Amino acid sequence: MLGIVIALLCAVVWSCAVILLKFSGARMHPLALNLVKSLLGLPLLIATCYFFEGGIQWPKAWQHSVMLLVSGGIGIGIADGIVLHSMRYLRASHIAILECLFSPFVIILSVLFFDERPTPMMLVGGVFIIASLLFLKPEPREEEPGEETNGGTKLNLKRGSLFMGLGLFMMAGGIVMVKPLFAGTPLFSLVTIRMIGGVLTAFVMFLRIPYRGQQFREVFRTPHKVQLLGACFLSSYLSIILWIAGYKYLQATIAALLNQTSTVFTVLLAVIFLKEKITTGKVLATVSAIIGIILLTV
Repeated sequence: MLGIVIALLCAVVWSCAVILLKFSGARMHPLALNLVKSLLGLPLLIATCYFFEGGIQWPKAWQHSVMLLVSGGIGIGIADGIVLHSMRYLRASHIAILECLFSPFVIILSVLFFDERPTPMMLVGGVFIIASLLFLKPEPREEEPGEETNGGTKLNLKRGSLFMGLGLFMMAGGIVMVKPLFAGTPLFSLVTIRMIGGVLTAFVMFLRIPYRGQQFREVFRTPHKVQLLGACFLSSYLSIILWIAGYKYLQATIAALLNQTSTVFTVLLAVIFLKEKITTGKVLATVSAIIGIILLTV
């Protein structure tokens, strides 16, 4: 039950982070924003690690440490940058719907590499959660904050969907590849080591963009500093701890499906904070997702 609560809480926290990132960060270069949010999250994770675990507990086998660093490099340093880039082309509703790709990616990779076998009830619950996304349709509305970047980037569903799909696939691969190490590594050390790999990779990626100094400073010039700090705290600290904890205490397929409810939460928060309209489809999506959660937890 603890793992289920953690996974659902992670979905809510991530949805809040998406709304704040969409509101405050779409005008910034995604690689600069990814580096800044990772740099802000890493000291918090290190402090948490020392407070609860007496320091970073590295795996005894150096190969396992390398795997965790590579996992963070792929899932945070590269994948997060790609996902942030996709947000430049998508509305909040687009983002919420496309996030449904993550669960199938995790399940497919888990079945292929770890021979995980979901039970029939889990599959039915997963179908209800995935089916909830079919009711969600982005509707025409007024431009939301941050939809157009300083570089003139316009909404482009096809381009944004391609980047989002790629980023989510890499994110799924980054977490699945180290699933066997979860049992032998303390939670906060696990998260911190992955973030170290993410920061190093994000820094290397950042060095490849032109006008790096200007792009880095641009992140701190946003008029929405409070929202940006909140987004960084939620996405690179709180949600990542809850996310890893969910996978640590649950089977990967269950954690992925419960995390998928973030889609519904994101749509509902977009209605409240981005002034999107509530529709029959969004109500049906919420009901379907709740049924799925009940089936997964019985």
